[in-house]
Amino acid sequence: MLKCRQTWKNYIYTLILMFYYYIPLPSYIKKYLKRTIKSKFAYNYADIVKNKNLNLPIFNNKRFLSAKYFCPVCNSIQPHFLPLPDYYRKQSEKYGFVHFGKSEMTSLDTYLCPLCKASDRERLMAFWIINNLGSQIFLDTHIIHFAPEKSLSAMLKQLKLLNYKTADFVMQEVDFKVDITKLPFSDDSYDFFICSHILEHVINDDKAIEELYRILKPGGNGIILTPISTVIKSTIEDTAINTEEDRWKYFGQNDHVRLYSHNDFVMKIKQHGFILYELGIEHFGNEVFFQLGLKKTSILYIVEKRKKL
Repeated sequence: MLKCRQTWKNYIYTLILMFYYYIPLPSYIKKYLKRTIKSKFAYNYADIVKNKNLNLPIFNNKRFLSAKYFCPVCNSIQPHFLPLPDYYRKQSEKYGFVHFGKSEMTSLDTYLCPLCKASDRERLMAFWIINNLGSQIFLDTHIIHFAPEKSLSAMLKQLKLLNYKTADFVMQEVDFKVDITKLPFSDDSYDFFICSHILEHVINDDKAIEELYRILKPGGNGIILTPISTVIKSTIEDTAINTEEDRWKYFGQNDHVRLYSHNDFVMKIKQHGFILYELGIEHFGNEVFFQLGLKKTSILYIVEKRKKL
Protein backbone atom coordinates (compact mmCIF):
# COMPACT_ATOMS: atom_id res chain seq x y z
CA MET A 1 0.00 0.00 0.00
CA LEU A 2 1.37 3.37 -0.97
CA LYS A 3 1.96 5.89 1.79
CA CYS A 4 0.12 9.21 1.50
CA ARG A 5 2.06 12.44 1.23
CA GLN A 6 0.64 15.76 2.49
CA THR A 7 1.10 19.07 0.74
CA TRP A 8 0.80 22.68 1.90
CA LYS A 9 -2.49 22.77 0.03
CA ASN A 10 -3.86 19.97 2.20
CA TYR A 11 -2.69 21.74 5.37
CA ILE A 12 -4.59 24.87 4.29
CA TYR A 13 -7.74 22.81 3.73
CA THR A 14 -7.27 21.26 7.16
CA LEU A 15 -7.13 24.69 8.78
CA ILE A 16 -10.31 25.67 6.93
CA LEU A 17 -12.05 22.59 8.28
CA MET A 18 -10.89 23.25 11.83
CA PHE A 19 -12.17 26.83 11.64
CA TYR A 20 -15.48 25.63 10.23
CA TYR A 21 -16.12 22.97 12.86
CA TYR A 22 -14.40 24.27 16.00
CA ILE A 23 -14.22 28.08 15.95
CA PRO A 24 -17.30 30.28 16.65
CA LEU A 25 -17.68 32.47 13.57
CA PRO A 26 -20.37 34.72 12.04
CA SER A 27 -22.81 32.87 9.80
CA TYR A 28 -21.65 34.64 6.61
CA ILE A 29 -18.08 33.46 7.20
CA LYS A 30 -19.34 29.92 7.86
CA LYS A 31 -21.19 30.00 4.54
CA TYR A 32 -18.05 31.11 2.72
CA LEU A 33 -15.97 28.37 4.35
CA LYS A 34 -18.61 25.79 3.47
CA ARG A 35 -18.52 26.80 -0.21
CA THR A 36 -14.72 26.68 -0.12
CA ILE A 37 -14.71 23.19 1.39
CA LYS A 38 -17.12 21.85 -1.24
CA SER A 39 -15.33 23.41 -4.20
CA LYS A 40 -11.70 22.91 -3.18
CA PHE A 41 -11.92 19.31 -2.09
CA ALA A 42 -12.74 18.12 -5.60
CA TYR A 43 -10.09 15.53 -6.37
CA ASN A 44 -8.24 15.75 -9.68
CA TYR A 45 -7.60 12.06 -10.26
CA ALA A 46 -6.14 12.57 -13.73
CA ASP A 47 -3.40 14.83 -12.33
CA ILE A 48 -2.64 12.29 -9.62
CA VAL A 49 -2.11 9.53 -12.13
CA LYS A 50 -0.11 11.78 -14.44
CA ASN A 51 2.20 12.98 -11.66
CA LYS A 52 2.26 9.63 -9.80
CA ASN A 53 1.42 11.46 -6.54
CA LEU A 54 -1.20 10.57 -3.97
CA ASN A 55 -1.83 13.73 -1.99
CA LEU A 56 -4.62 12.25 0.11
CA PRO A 57 -5.53 14.29 3.19
CA ILE A 58 -5.15 11.50 5.76
CA PHE A 59 -3.70 13.10 8.81
CA ASN A 60 -1.92 12.07 12.00
CA ASN A 61 -2.58 15.15 14.17
CA LYS A 62 -4.01 13.50 17.30
CA ARG A 63 -5.05 16.76 18.91
CA PHE A 64 -7.38 18.00 16.20
CA LEU A 65 -7.99 15.28 13.65
CA SER A 66 -7.94 11.89 15.36
CA ALA A 67 -11.76 11.88 15.35
CA LYS A 68 -12.03 12.90 11.70
CA TYR A 69 -13.15 10.55 8.95
CA PHE A 70 -11.99 10.54 5.36
CA CYS A 71 -13.97 9.63 2.23
CA PRO A 72 -11.66 8.81 -0.71
CA VAL A 73 -14.64 8.70 -3.08
CA CYS A 74 -15.27 12.47 -2.87
CA ASN A 75 -11.93 13.27 -1.22
CA SER A 76 -13.51 14.95 1.79
CA ILE A 77 -12.75 15.01 5.49
CA GLN A 78 -15.89 14.56 7.58
CA PRO A 79 -16.61 15.03 11.31
CA HIS A 80 -18.86 11.99 11.12
CA PHE A 81 -20.37 9.40 8.79
CA LEU A 82 -24.07 8.61 8.63
CA PRO A 83 -25.50 5.36 10.06
CA LEU A 84 -27.11 2.59 8.05
CA PRO A 85 -30.74 3.61 7.34
CA ASP A 86 -32.95 2.34 10.16
CA TYR A 87 -35.21 0.65 7.62
CA TYR A 88 -32.95 -2.41 7.57
CA ARG A 89 -32.95 -2.84 11.33
CA LYS A 90 -36.75 -2.50 11.47
CA GLN A 91 -37.24 -5.00 8.66
CA SER A 92 -34.85 -7.46 10.34
CA GLU A 93 -36.76 -7.16 13.61
CA LYS A 94 -40.10 -7.49 11.82
CA TYR A 95 -39.16 -10.72 10.03
CA GLY A 96 -36.81 -12.17 12.65
CA PHE A 97 -33.45 -11.91 10.85
CA VAL A 98 -31.13 -12.84 13.72
CA HIS A 99 -27.87 -12.06 11.87
CA PHE A 100 -28.49 -8.33 11.47
CA GLY A 101 -25.33 -6.31 12.16
CA LYS A 102 -23.12 -9.41 12.14
CA SER A 103 -21.68 -9.14 8.65
CA GLU A 104 -17.99 -8.65 7.89
CA MET A 105 -18.63 -5.19 6.47
CA THR A 106 -21.67 -2.84 6.58
CA SER A 107 -20.86 -0.60 9.52
CA LEU A 108 -24.08 0.28 11.33
CA ASP A 109 -22.86 3.63 12.74
CA THR A 110 -20.52 4.86 9.97
CA TYR A 111 -22.15 3.54 6.81
CA LEU A 112 -22.60 6.56 4.49
CA CYS A 113 -20.51 9.59 3.62
CA PRO A 114 -22.74 12.63 4.28
CA LEU A 115 -21.33 14.44 1.24
CA CYS A 116 -21.34 11.90 -1.62
CA LYS A 117 -23.37 9.11 0.06
CA ALA A 118 -20.67 6.50 -0.60
CA SER A 119 -21.06 3.37 1.53
CA ASP A 120 -18.28 1.90 3.64
CA ARG A 121 -17.50 -0.73 1.00
CA GLU A 122 -17.28 1.96 -1.70
CA ARG A 123 -14.79 3.88 0.44
CA LEU A 124 -12.64 0.79 0.92
CA MET A 125 -12.71 -0.06 -2.80
CA ALA A 126 -11.91 3.55 -3.74
CA PHE A 127 -9.02 3.72 -1.28
CA TRP A 128 -7.48 0.53 -2.66
CA ILE A 129 -7.98 1.62 -6.28
CA ILE A 130 -6.48 5.09 -5.70
CA ASN A 131 -3.47 3.58 -3.95
CA ASN A 132 -2.90 1.25 -6.90
CA LEU A 133 -3.36 3.78 -9.70
CA GLY A 134 0.33 3.82 -10.49
CA SER A 135 0.64 0.05 -10.56
CA GLN A 136 0.47 -2.27 -13.57
CA ILE A 137 -3.14 -3.09 -12.67
CA PHE A 138 -4.37 0.30 -13.86
CA LEU A 139 -2.02 1.10 -16.74
CA ASP A 140 -3.93 1.06 -20.05
CA THR A 141 -6.66 -0.89 -18.32
CA HIS A 142 -10.04 -2.11 -19.58
CA ILE A 143 -12.45 -2.09 -16.63
CA ILE A 144 -15.98 -3.46 -16.36
CA HIS A 145 -18.06 -2.41 -13.33
CA PHE A 146 -21.15 -4.55 -12.66
CA ALA A 147 -24.14 -2.97 -10.88
CA PRO A 148 -22.12 0.24 -10.52
CA GLU A 149 -22.51 2.09 -7.24
CA LYS A 150 -23.42 5.71 -8.03
CA SER A 151 -20.71 7.45 -6.01
CA LEU A 152 -17.87 5.05 -6.80
CA SER A 153 -18.78 4.98 -10.48
CA ALA A 154 -18.78 8.78 -10.65
CA MET A 155 -15.27 8.79 -9.17
CA LEU A 156 -14.01 6.18 -11.62
CA LYS A 157 -15.42 8.06 -14.58
CA GLN A 158 -13.09 10.93 -13.71
CA LEU A 159 -10.15 8.69 -14.54
CA LYS A 160 -10.11 9.71 -18.18
CA LEU A 161 -7.17 7.47 -19.04
CA LEU A 162 -9.09 4.33 -18.13
CA ASN A 163 -11.37 2.43 -20.50
CA TYR A 164 -14.15 2.18 -17.95
CA LYS A 165 -17.50 0.54 -18.75
CA THR A 166 -20.57 -0.30 -16.67
CA ALA A 167 -23.00 -3.21 -16.90
CA ASP A 168 -26.17 -4.38 -15.19
CA PHE A 169 -29.30 -6.43 -15.76
CA VAL A 170 -31.91 -3.80 -14.77
CA MET A 171 -30.15 -0.44 -14.38
CA GLN A 172 -30.87 1.95 -17.26
CA GLU A 173 -27.84 4.23 -17.42
CA VAL A 174 -25.17 1.59 -18.03
CA ASP A 175 -23.05 0.80 -21.06
CA PHE A 176 -24.21 -2.83 -21.29
CA LYS A 177 -27.46 -4.53 -20.25
CA VAL A 178 -26.30 -8.03 -19.30
CA ASP A 179 -27.11 -11.20 -17.40
CA ILE A 180 -24.00 -11.89 -15.32
CA THR A 181 -24.46 -15.63 -15.83
CA LYS A 182 -24.42 -15.17 -19.65
CA LEU A 183 -22.02 -12.33 -20.40
CA PRO A 184 -21.79 -11.22 -24.07
CA PHE A 185 -18.07 -10.49 -23.84
CA SER A 186 -15.31 -12.55 -25.40
CA ASP A 187 -12.80 -14.55 -23.37
CA ASP A 188 -9.92 -12.63 -21.76
CA SER A 189 -11.44 -9.24 -22.65
CA TYR A 190 -11.04 -7.23 -19.42
CA ASP A 191 -8.08 -6.35 -17.21
CA PHE A 192 -10.14 -5.54 -14.14
CA PHE A 193 -13.71 -5.94 -12.92
CA ILE A 194 -15.78 -4.84 -9.93
CA CYS A 195 -18.55 -7.15 -8.76
CA SER A 196 -19.85 -5.84 -5.45
CA HIS A 197 -23.01 -7.15 -3.74
CA ILE A 198 -24.31 -9.03 -6.75
CA LEU A 199 -23.74 -12.74 -6.10
CA GLU A 200 -26.22 -12.81 -3.20
CA HIS A 201 -28.93 -11.90 -5.74
CA VAL A 202 -28.02 -14.54 -8.34
CA ILE A 203 -29.55 -18.02 -8.20
CA ASN A 204 -26.63 -19.65 -10.03
CA ASP A 205 -23.70 -17.86 -8.40
CA ASP A 206 -21.29 -20.55 -9.63
CA LYS A 207 -22.12 -19.67 -13.23
CA ALA A 208 -21.66 -15.96 -12.50
CA ILE A 209 -18.21 -16.54 -11.00
CA GLU A 210 -17.33 -18.79 -13.94
CA GLU A 211 -18.25 -15.96 -16.33
CA LEU A 212 -16.19 -13.43 -14.37
CA TYR A 213 -13.19 -15.73 -14.64
CA ARG A 214 -13.78 -16.28 -18.36
CA ILE A 215 -13.85 -12.59 -19.35
CA LEU A 216 -10.85 -11.63 -17.21
CA LYS A 217 -7.47 -11.53 -18.93
CA PRO A 218 -4.73 -13.82 -17.57
CA GLY A 219 -2.93 -11.84 -14.89
CA GLY A 220 -5.97 -9.56 -14.52
CA ASN A 221 -7.62 -8.64 -11.24
CA GLY A 222 -11.07 -8.04 -9.86
CA ILE A 223 -12.98 -7.12 -6.71
CA ILE A 224 -15.71 -9.47 -5.50
CA LEU A 225 -17.73 -8.41 -2.47
CA THR A 226 -20.90 -9.84 -1.00
CA PRO A 227 -22.62 -9.86 2.40
CA ILE A 228 -20.76 -12.40 4.55
CA SER A 229 -21.85 -13.34 8.06
CA THR A 230 -19.21 -13.62 10.75
CA VAL A 231 -21.30 -15.94 12.93
CA ILE A 232 -22.43 -18.77 10.62
CA LYS A 233 -20.22 -21.73 9.75
CA SER A 234 -21.99 -22.65 6.50
CA THR A 235 -23.73 -20.62 3.82
CA ILE A 236 -27.50 -20.44 4.29
CA GLU A 237 -29.10 -21.30 0.95
CA ASP A 238 -32.35 -23.02 0.02
CA THR A 239 -34.35 -22.59 -3.19
CA ALA A 240 -37.52 -23.26 -1.20
CA ILE A 241 -36.94 -19.94 0.59
CA ASN A 242 -38.56 -17.79 -2.07
CA THR A 243 -41.09 -15.52 -0.40
CA GLU A 244 -40.30 -11.94 0.61
CA GLU A 245 -40.92 -12.74 4.28
CA ASP A 246 -38.69 -15.82 4.34
CA ARG A 247 -35.88 -14.13 2.46
CA TRP A 248 -35.87 -11.29 4.99
CA LYS A 249 -35.84 -13.85 7.80
CA TYR A 250 -33.01 -16.06 6.52
CA PHE A 251 -30.98 -13.86 4.17
CA GLY A 252 -31.55 -10.35 5.54
CA GLN A 253 -33.15 -8.86 2.43
CA ASN A 254 -36.13 -9.65 0.23
CA ASP A 255 -34.10 -9.94 -2.99
CA HIS A 256 -31.25 -12.04 -1.56
CA VAL A 257 -31.13 -15.77 -2.26
CA ARG A 258 -28.39 -16.77 0.21
CA LEU A 259 -26.26 -15.61 3.13
CA TYR A 260 -22.59 -16.55 2.74
CA SER A 261 -20.28 -17.81 5.43
CA HIS A 262 -16.66 -16.71 5.15
CA ASN A 263 -15.11 -20.12 4.52
CA ASP A 264 -17.74 -21.19 1.98
CA PHE A 265 -17.36 -17.94 0.05
CA VAL A 266 -13.56 -18.22 -0.06
CA MET A 267 -13.75 -21.86 -1.13
CA LYS A 268 -16.27 -21.10 -3.88
CA ILE A 269 -14.12 -18.32 -5.37
CA LYS A 270 -10.98 -20.48 -5.34
CA GLN A 271 -12.80 -23.48 -6.83
CA HIS A 272 -13.37 -21.48 -10.00
CA GLY A 273 -9.64 -20.96 -10.49
CA PHE A 274 -9.12 -17.51 -8.98
CA ILE A 275 -6.16 -16.61 -6.81
CA LEU A 276 -7.78 -14.81 -3.86
CA TYR A 277 -6.26 -12.08 -1.70
CA GLU A 278 -8.07 -11.18 1.52
CA LEU A 279 -7.11 -7.64 2.50
CA GLY A 280 -8.25 -6.76 6.00
CA ILE A 281 -7.17 -4.54 8.85
CA GLU A 282 -3.79 -6.26 8.99
CA HIS A 283 -3.12 -5.06 5.44
CA PHE A 284 -4.48 -1.51 5.64
CA GLY A 285 -3.80 -0.75 9.31
CA ASN A 286 -5.96 0.43 12.22
CA GLU A 287 -5.67 4.12 11.34
CA VAL A 288 -6.93 3.69 7.76
CA PHE A 289 -9.81 1.50 8.93
CA PHE A 290 -10.80 4.11 11.51
CA GLN A 291 -10.57 7.04 9.10
CA LEU A 292 -12.60 5.22 6.46
CA GLY A 293 -15.26 4.32 9.05
CA LEU A 294 -14.87 0.56 8.58
CA LYS A 295 -15.69 -2.32 10.86
CA LYS A 296 -12.59 -4.13 12.09
CA THR A 297 -13.85 -7.32 10.42
CA SER A 298 -14.07 -5.72 6.96
CA ILE A 299 -12.26 -7.57 4.17
CA LEU A 300 -11.58 -6.48 0.60
CA TYR A 301 -11.51 -9.56 -1.65
CA ILE A 302 -9.17 -9.14 -4.62
CA VAL A 303 -9.09 -11.92 -7.18
CA GLU A 304 -6.49 -12.66 -9.84
CA LYS A 305 -6.64 -14.89 -12.92
CA ARG A 306 -3.56 -17.05 -13.28
CA LYS A 307 -1.26 -16.19 -16.17
CA LYS A 308 -1.02 -18.76 -18.93
CA LEU A 309 2.22 -20.71 -19.00
